[in-house]
Amino acid sequence: MIHAYFEQREGALTGCSVIGHASSRQGEQARILCAAVSSAMELTANTLTECFGAELEIINEPSERNALNRLVFRLKKPDPVHSELLHGLLIHFTNLAEDFHGGIAVDIVEAPDR
Repeated sequence: MIHAYFEQREGALTGCSVIGHASSRQGEQARILCAAVSSAMELTANTLTECFGAELEIINEPSERNALNRLVFRLKKPDPVHSELLHGLLIHFTNLAEDFHGGIAVDIVEAPDR
């Protein structure tokens, strides 16, 4: 299963972490879901950095042996516009969770202190 965690501070979204893979038992649907999540993360990160000039901390830990893939990005200096772009990603992942019947879990957590 894929787990997406959206970090927030004072009600504003400040980052997103995606960990895992869709279940291989889902076959082609799992590959589609993984591709959709990866593409959405890359699109959001590129939009934030290249279009809006946001500075991101990015962590990418791929794993071919198990389901522990991890992709994280956090805004270094969050602002309301950047937060709304993350809100769009949250909506997208929530829709994917409905479309793929729980192949992705989406949660909002408090951002860690930095």
